[in-house]
Amino acid sequence: MSTQRSVIPLESNPEVFTQFAHNLGLDESHEFVDIYSLTDPDLLGFVPRPVKALILLFPLNEVFESEKNLRTDDNTELKTNDGNQPVWFKQTIRNACGLYGILHSLANNDELLKTDSPLLNFLKSNQRDNGQYADEITDDFVVSLSEDNAERFRQGQTQAPENGEVDLHFITFVEHNGKIYELDGRRPTGAKLLGVTQDKDLLGQSLVSDRVQWYMDNADEESKLNFSLLGLAQPWN
Repeated sequence: MSTQRSVIPLESNPEVFTQFAHNLGLDESHEFVDIYSLTDPDLLGFVPRPVKALILLFPLNEVFESEKNLRTDDNTELKTNDGNQPVWFKQTIRNACGLYGILHSLANNDELLKTDSPLLNFLKSNQRDNGQYADEITDDFVVSLSEDNAERFRQGQTQAPENGEVDLHFITFVEHNGKIYELDGRRPTGAKLLGVTQDKDLLGQSLVSDRVQWYMDNADEESKLNFSLLGLAQPWN
């Protein structure tokens, strides 16, 4: 049996995420920012708008890891087979969920990627009709990104472990063609459709805030402080 490939985990730090994203091709007009609330108007006032993607970090437990949560899609009736689905990367690389979070954020906002950038080149050279990237070519790409940017994994405020399992996990929320999706590389069926939206700005939308609240409500009591949110947006001028 082959050993599962792994990378150094990425800390939930907006500066680290931004540097990594810019190296993948994100235009300097956008960056990752901390988000401290999805419902408090005063705290929301500190976030530049619109927010093009949200990355949630949360502590894993049996509820989140259950087959019911990972396989259930509450809005299957809204799904279409028109081939216009969001880009979704299957996570097969251990400890890489932060990197998958960046990939999900940028690949589903490819208008923000510079021409001839590493990620845009990969997407154009490896187009998938169903938007799903789950093969050895993708795995090699993800590992190469980690290796090429290894120093950025070490620039956070805490020491990233070189080995071992990480009990925190990143998922991403994006808007795609008028629908909001939750993107978790562990889900065997791909992107989870949350519902329909009229707004490309993810902040202030109950579809997102209710889902994040579900994660918080089902977290172990001692882990409720181990949540964080990053948003992809334009910096304040």
